Order: sequence, then C-alpha cells, then structure tokens
Amino acid sequence: MSIFGRRDNAGSSSGSSGGSQDSTLASSSASSASSGSRPQQRRITHVAPGTHIRGEVTGSTELLVEGVIEGEIRVDAPVMIGAEGVVQGPVSGQVVRIGGRVVGNVSAGDRVEVATSGTLEGDIQAPRIVIAEGAFFKGRVEMKNEKTEKPAEKPAEKSDRDKAAEEARRPKVGVEPGRSTKATAESGKP
Repeated sequence: MSIFGRRDNAGSSSGSSGGSQDSTLASSSASSASSGSRPQQRRITHVAPGTHIRGEVTGSTELLVEGVIEGEIRVDAPVMIGAEGVVQGPVSGQVVRIGGRVVGNVSAGDRVEVATSGTLEGDIQAPRIVIAEGAFFKGRVEMKNEKTEKPAEKPAEKSDRDKAAEEARRPKVGVEPGRSTKATAESGKP
C-alpha cells in the first residue's frame, strides 16, 4: 500500500528508485495506524518555517520550532528550536535544544543545550547545561537537581553537645587571652 492509499502490487522489490522509498513511507504510515502490535511512534509537533504563532504553546508531545513563536512554551517533552527557529518568551520542557534564537528564560527538567548556531538571551535553570563553542549566551545559570533538592525545613533543635561546642567557641568576657579560666585557691589573694 502506498502513502496515497492505493495498493502497490510490486511491493518493495520494485525496479524504480522511488519504489523502496514509497514502501518505506507506507510501512511507516501503516505502523502508526496499527499501534496495537508495535510500539507507539514518536509524535512531534512541528512549527514549520514561515509560520508565526502568538500565544501560549503547551502539550505533552515533542516540539520542533522552525518558525516564529511569540509567547510562552510549556511542554512535558523535549523542545527543539531549529536553526531558523525564533522564540520570544519563556521556554520550559524536559530537554531544551537551541539551534536558533531564544529571547526569554529557559528551564528544563533534564538539560539545556545551546548549539553552535544557537543564541540564548535569558536565564537558564536546569540540572545539566551544554553550551557549544561558538554559541551566544547572555544571562544567568542556575543548576539545581529537583530530585535531590529538599523543601526548606525549620532548623533542628541543637543538641546538648552542639550547645557545649558553641559555648566553648564564644569569647569569655574579662579573661585575658591565653590565661586559664579555672579558679584557683590563690586567685582570691591580693
């Protein structure tokens, strides 16, 4: 079956150079139609070159931006900004790869990568960051791992041992440095 829905009796052993390509595309489309027996195909949302979007982009599929997006991107999957792609606004995804231009803060659950052709003007927040030689970056970097980060807790009560150690470190009032603070029997004499 070809990509256009007609049956191809020659199959993949067709003599033309395009026949194997058609059968490859047909098997690709057939496998996506019958997802019961094969693993699910990778799904990508593609913003093509020449496309201009204003607003918020959210979702759970991979996003490939080769056009222009003015607004926030929040995706629970990888986000790729192609070499011709432009994003003006914050970007958040599992992995963010920048090959084009981003003007806005970028946060990722796993990592942020700025390719040689990439430009990023904004702050980065991710556990891992890769900035290729030749890439342009202007902003701040905050690397923190959400898995190991604990919520702020109240300071624990000091134990008796900690209190004694702190008391020993405090300077004594009225005592000369280097002199013992122990009282002796003679200390009361003139």
